[in-house]
Formats: sequence, structure tokens, C-alpha cells
Amino acid sequence: MNDINQNDNLTPDINFDNPLGRDERGILMAMYGPQPRLGYPTRPLRMSNGCVVEEYVIPDNEREGVLEKLYPFVGRPSLDDEMLDLHSDSVFTVRDFLVIREGTLNFIAAPKYAEAGGTVLDWFPVKADDEEDGEHDDDLEDRGILVADYKLFRSTSSASIAEDGERE
Repeated sequence: MNDINQNDNLTPDINFDNPLGRDERGILMAMYGPQPRLGYPTRPLRMSNGCVVEEYVIPDNEREGVLEKLYPFVGRPSLDDEMLDLHSDSVFTVRDFLVIREGTLNFIAAPKYAEAGGTVLDWFPVKADDEEDGEHDDDLEDRGILVADYKLFRSTSSASIAEDGERE
């Protein structure tokens, strides 16, 4: 069986039962609303929790254009920039991003999306050098407090939601 398809009806709506990236998908849906499919084939991507979503198959020579079209913030990174995925706590090169189709939403995700659920909303820039003085700057160490605060916020907000019984 061929894992690449062009079916327009594979994922009817966002599956909010899928806890990986659930909050981020809701934010992205509020920002963009329903979107038409991109003109690329998709393949199934099995999430670590067993859910299956669609991953677009983007040719290398078109990745920059797709990033430009889907990146939701001002100051789009270059394909060679490094980012920290806050969900997986890993650094990756932007050119390795995934494009996911879930329900009626197309969105950019980190390379470890299937494992940890990190979308573009969870990317944090990493710089190798301080441009002003040329000295090496371990950006992850410098930003460690912010990353730790973010993780604490995520864990406590998830715990409080679970206590209220609304969501896990």
C-alpha cells in the first residue's frame, strides 16, 4: 500500500482527544480558521499516543516558500536557523520542520512532533554567536530560566485542568 495520498477527507476535524499539541492546534485554528489543503501529497504520521495525522511531503526546493506562507509570526527564521522545540527539549534546524494537516488546519511543527507535539508556537530561537561582539553565546543556558518557567507553567496548567476534570 502506498503511504502517500491526496485524499481531502482523511481528517474531518481536529481531534482534541489527541493531547499532543492540543492547545497549540486550538490557538492556530483561532488564528487562521479553516484552510484549504496545500498542493502536496500527504502520508500518515503516527503520534506517540497512537493517533494518526497527515504529514505533507514537501520537496526540499519548496520548503522556504511553504515556511514563508505558513509561518505565523513576524521575523520568519531562515531555513538554516536553529530553534529549540520546548515540547521535546531538543534543538533542530528549521529546514527540518514538518507541515501537518489535521482537520481543516495546515500548520508547521517541529521535527519531533510525533513524539512530543511541538508546533511552531513552541519554537524558541537559538543563536550560536552574539552578533555584536562575536563571542560564543550558549543561548540555551542563558534562556534556561525562561524554558524552565515555560515547562513549569505547562505542567501546572495541565495539572489544574486535570483536577477540574475538564481535560487531562
